[in-house]
Amino acid sequence: MLSHEAMRPLIAASVLATLLATATPGRAHMLADRLAPDHCRTPPALIENPGAVPPGLVAELLTWIGEATDYDLTTSHATPPDVAFCRIGDVIPYESGTALVDETLNGAYDLSNHRVILVQPWDAKTPRDRSVLLHELIHHVQLENRGYECLQAPEWEAYELQEAYLAQQGVDAGFDWLQIYFLSRCPRDHHP
Repeated sequence: MLSHEAMRPLIAASVLATLLATATPGRAHMLADRLAPDHCRTPPALIENPGAVPPGLVAELLTWIGEATDYDLTTSHATPPDVAFCRIGDVIPYESGTALVDETLNGAYDLSNHRVILVQPWDAKTPRDRSVLLHELIHHVQLENRGYECLQAPEWEAYELQEAYLAQQGVDAGFDWLQIYFLSRCPRDHHP
């Protein structure tokens, strides 16, 4: 089980690995180019837009997480994460580095900056978009409450809770559970 500090560098590596693994071969090359050394990158872009998240929504979703789990939310309610926005194609500050936002990303939790990042367009009125914020808040709560064997380990629970939230809203999540299974597995040593 890794501590919060030990997980930070792994988070950025996992995002890059996920982006590259889900990209087509030509796109993987483009992503690798876009994630070149700092002096070659576009300046990171984040849109600080607190008005897009209605007052009280973060607290409401944290309360929902507390009711659906046995996590201690005392710290999360006292110091909730900031929320920022970005767009597809942006290079954003993420876990002491940067990450490219591609079309497969809806949101991210940046532990080192205590920030949820949501990809625009995002609308608090839609259950699916609220569930993306919920998913990232779940990661915030998970990482404040315990360590994990690897970065991917918290994903399964976050998707289960997101699906339960959407079901309460009358929305079928339609998740690909096989894909989520592979996304949530910790890397293992493989011998030839």
